[in-house]
Amino acid sequence: MNIKCRENLEIQIYHHPHCQSLNEKLMDDFSKLDFTNYNPSYKYSSIKGSKFSFSEHDSSMKPRGVTLIENWVEQIIKDKIKCSFHFNFSTWAARLDRGQETTEHDHLYFASFAFVYFVNTPIGASPLVFTTSGKKIKAKPGKLVVFPPSLKHKVPTNKCDKRITIASNIIITEM
Repeated sequence: MNIKCRENLEIQIYHHPHCQSLNEKLMDDFSKLDFTNYNPSYKYSSIKGSKFSFSEHDSSMKPRGVTLIENWVEQIIKDKIKCSFHFNFSTWAARLDRGQETTEHDHLYFASFAFVYFVNTPIGASPLVFTTSGKKIKAKPGKLVVFPPSLKHKVPTNKCDKRITIASNIIITEM
């Protein structure tokens, strides 16, 4: 499904056909990772929960499921823009527990696309909100949202524990 926001930019929404088994494996893999808790003195994170950045760790720490999601996103974008460029993903996992949020932000100015994939969304999981238009994307396991990185967005105060997403900035360059 594609929707337009107030900025007249396209937000693409997909659902992974095998999300139940994929997300169960991702949850198991993520339970073994050492997520970094939010630190107010670190001014560059909009995630007021915990985060694990795959690009800041040895590539062997990236679960296979994260790579599968990246490959799926790459194929979606290639099919849409009919290109044979090189894709570079800067991917992380984010965990929000009850009372935590992600403040309004946009992504890297040099990124070509950004995405959010919902892994775990218990009852009370907050939506992804595009703040300029007010568009709310319901948090649902297996949902993938691909959007221009310049779109401002946030996650309001969460009302559950273990709301887990995978997000990424995607840089596309010529081969």
